[in-house]
Amino acid sequence: MAHGFDVVTQTVVLAAGTGTRLGSAEAGVPKPLLTVAGVPLIAHALGHAAASGCTDALVVIGFEGRQVKAAVEAIGSPLRICFVETADHTAPNGHSLLAAEPLAHPRFFLQMVDHIFEDVVLPKLVAPPWRADEQARVLVDRAPVGLDLDDATKVRTEQGRVIAIGKAVAPWDAIDAGCFLLTHAVFPALRAVTDGGARTVSSAMRHLADCRALSAVNVEGVRWVDVDTPRDRTDAERMLAAPAARVGADWARG
Repeated sequence: MAHGFDVVTQTVVLAAGTGTRLGSAEAGVPKPLLTVAGVPLIAHALGHAAASGCTDALVVIGFEGRQVKAAVEAIGSPLRICFVETADHTAPNGHSLLAAEPLAHPRFFLQMVDHIFEDVVLPKLVAPPWRADEQARVLVDRAPVGLDLDDATKVRTEQGRVIAIGKAVAPWDAIDAGCFLLTHAVFPALRAVTDGGARTVSSAMRHLADCRALSAVNVEGVRWVDVDTPRDRTDAERMLAAPAARVGADWARG
């Protein structure tokens, strides 16, 4: 049953990071403004959302927030964009997601600013009928190609439900691809991380998985890159240059 949620119009983009591993911060460029295929990462994320049918974006900023906001406003995105600033950009990314709570729709996409896809994938999260006991969905890759598996967030599933998620999960049958369809259930899940653990998006997903409330949706062969290192950036450039990449730089340029 869809419960009126068959259309998702808002995305939340976490764009507060520094890009330390990429060296962008040292060069004075906040990570969201690092370019891939000549286009800033934040523009790729917003273009992906617009191509997925979103009308609104909530961008969580932090490091060099004014610079990121000015750059986003200059992009000329068709989306209605609001900005919210996380209190501490050095804190785990769950704090950035909590900052979005007051403006988040009842159901919304969550994107990591540094994940780039060769095709539109967010609608895959909406396609399956919404079950009454579902509270969140994560996009997963069951046949990852070219990823740093040591650094990847692993997922173990059972009949479409996530039963374990984290970098140390073993055995695993999929990789977290960094896109989510969430309800407000994620916010108390984040607050439940009070035992000294890092308040990350993954920690909230673990809580939801423990409640059997997190489902997995397969990315189904669409290539993607988590741009964390210079090598990742090179891989993303090559991916978008390939003939199979429908999105590429044209997506973000609109």
